[in-house]
Amino acid sequence: MQFYLDDTIDSYRKFLRIKSLPRYEIRGRMAWFPDEYAGEIGVKAAKAKTVTYEPRAGLFDYQSDIIRMAVDKKRYAIFADCGLGKTLMLLEFARHVREMVPDKPTLIVSPLMVVAQTIAEAQKFYGDTLPVEQVAAKDLAKWMKKPGGRLGITNYDALRDDTPDGDLGGLILDESSMLKSHYGKWGQVCLRIGAGVEWKLALTGTPAPNDRIEYANHAVFLDAFPNVNSFLAKFFINRGQTMERWELKPHALRPFYKALSHWCIFLTDPSTYGWKDNVHNIPPIHVHIDDVRLSDEQQQAVRSTTGQLFVTNLGGITTRAKLSRMAKCESSIKPQYIVDMVRQWPTESTIIWCRYNDEQDMLARMLPEAASIDGKTPQDERQRLVDEFKAGRIKVLITKPKILGFGLNLQICTRQVFSGLQDSYEEYYQAVKRSNRVGSTRPLNVHIPVTDIERPMVENVLRKARRVEADTREQEAMFRESSTH
Repeated sequence: MQFYLDDTIDSYRKFLRIKSLPRYEIRGRMAWFPDEYAGEIGVKAAKAKTVTYEPRAGLFDYQSDIIRMAVDKKRYAIFADCGLGKTLMLLEFARHVREMVPDKPTLIVSPLMVVAQTIAEAQKFYGDTLPVEQVAAKDLAKWMKKPGGRLGITNYDALRDDTPDGDLGGLILDESSMLKSHYGKWGQVCLRIGAGVEWKLALTGTPAPNDRIEYANHAVFLDAFPNVNSFLAKFFINRGQTMERWELKPHALRPFYKALSHWCIFLTDPSTYGWKDNVHNIPPIHVHIDDVRLSDEQQQAVRSTTGQLFVTNLGGITTRAKLSRMAKCESSIKPQYIVDMVRQWPTESTIIWCRYNDEQDMLARMLPEAASIDGKTPQDERQRLVDEFKAGRIKVLITKPKILGFGLNLQICTRQVFSGLQDSYEEYYQAVKRSNRVGSTRPLNVHIPVTDIERPMVENVLRKARRVEADTREQEAMFRESSTH
């Protein structure tokens, strides 16, 4: 609603209250803010049209409440930790949009390997009442322009520069961290086809506390800010070409979360908000770090690369990558170590995470009973192998985090082995959470065999994990305190 600011003391007090709201605009003497905050300013808003949302039976209390908020806002982001049921919330929102906009299609965009899983979840929870059709890249342009209240799902790779805007009633981005690159190919297409769409939802895991820039892309997608630069200028200072280029302005922390609370929720523990604790019964994760000695050939290669008898300084990204690859070269003892370890628990389902193709190929040759999914594996074959693994007919799966590390539910797995781990906390965390989520019934044992040259990198990742876990709890509490929900 709009409010005229005059020269009275009362108007000045209202001006200060308006500036404390999560969202407002002031142009000259005219102030604008959403009608829902009229009561906080002490003015009466026109009665808004009530949107009726009836949640599906069986939802957790936090799921139904969050979707109710998303429905009220129409454009919303759910930053929820892995395993909190984002897919079901996504489907609930889609179901409501389909009812509200029966003459236009609603499109879900997901990572490639998550598409079939989402369709299966829709069938499981809604049966034939919420049909979801998979839309191939070649059919997407035509599908988006065809009228009718259909619900479709496609993958991010199907989005291209020439993908038309279409005439969508709703657009839902699953694993929306794909927007992370401000000017990446997927992000720009999503922003373009989402422009003017009334109903929009973005869902992804909780951004790390030191990665607040990730919110910028979502703010633009959800029309909370006109562009990324306007978001950054409001809350951040540009420190130039440094590691932390965009730094939160002094004293801007609480206003930052206050503004975010208008269009998103940050969720790692539902009980923080007063909802029932549905997540602390997830079994624990046990991390095991095992030392693997370097072969004579590896020691010689390390000395040639670093000039050190004992590695005390890993150097920059290029040197670290070289050392990481050396730890897995043909002369390495580690592949046989992993094979012997995995064969100690033949009845347990295991995922072996790799970084390099030659490393994965070597392990696949040494474990012929295992399934291996790499970049060359056709999509139909990937899906078949994942289904066989989920069914327990395949016990060992060898792959990479960038292929299967996002979005999939692989709770059957009780053992994970990281053949390689190089500095990326997000890659490690997302991979682990494939198998430790709501629905897991047994503890997850994570095994990280390391050589001397890898240990500093592994310790760095685990140190980040501990810090992020502590910081995330604090961030969620701060968001709750700042929230107006």
